[in-house]
Amino acid sequence: MKLIAESGGTKTQWCGISESLETGIISTIGLNPNFVREETFREILRSEVLTAIDADLLSEVWFYGAGCAGMAMEKKVRDAIGSVLPLARVFVFSDLTGAARSLLGKESGYLCMLGTGSNSGYYDGSEIVVNIPPLGFILGDEGSGASLGKKILADFVRGIMPHDLAEEFKTMYGAEKDEIVSHVYRGHFPSRYIGGFVKFINEHLDYKYCSDLVRSSFNEFVNRNLKLYNTGDKTEIAVTGSVAWYFRGILEEVFRENGFVISAISKDPVKGLINYHKMKE
Repeated sequence: MKLIAESGGTKTQWCGISESLETGIISTIGLNPNFVREETFREILRSEVLTAIDADLLSEVWFYGAGCAGMAMEKKVRDAIGSVLPLARVFVFSDLTGAARSLLGKESGYLCMLGTGSNSGYYDGSEIVVNIPPLGFILGDEGSGASLGKKILADFVRGIMPHDLAEEFKTMYGAEKDEIVSHVYRGHFPSRYIGGFVKFINEHLDYKYCSDLVRSSFNEFVNRNLKLYNTGDKTEIAVTGSVAWYFRGILEEVFRENGFVISAISKDPVKGLINYHKMKE
């Protein structure tokens, strides 16, 4: 049996598959190795994943995760999983590779991810061969939940947010400047905290302030990422991620205005990854 894992900034989804069996999807916290210790990987595997899937049945683990693009982080994840499942072969890839295999299978094409973070690239049917660095939520991640969360928090604290919305925001979150600054600059998972405010934007999308916020963030993503690939007009882009999914109407408009076409869209890559590995099986 293969254990498939797709890990983003907020959650990790696990599923065991074989020729004749597919377990249910198990959701745990996001496991970005830049922020999570190896011991946390081991704890999650033992206490939340292997209580639902028999470890003795697992021969391979395929882990696709945010923060897994470099050799050092790949090794960290591989070692952590391997210490719990020493008899299984462990394969570690970036979340972007996971998205490509989920959305495109063995076909080539452009793709992007818009979730807690953002990313994009060109996939040749086997691997990502061109990638504009996303740079994380401090320097980049345009169009992501973290990017939208930063904007709405800053607008709330500075008094830019419309007054009636700001009152609702304060009632819902009890947010004060010192509390916000503490979470952002001293919290353990700042991008996850910041991205959590996307829910408020989605629930108030009928306000022009909120829809304009989403539109401007998507335009930033296009201008600072997709346009750097120098593609032709009407280039097809496969898209995945919760932010893309919930705001897909606005995303389609922004893409169309900038000469791009959404060829496929999914809320998250895990089901496509399951199908990809079933086909390989």
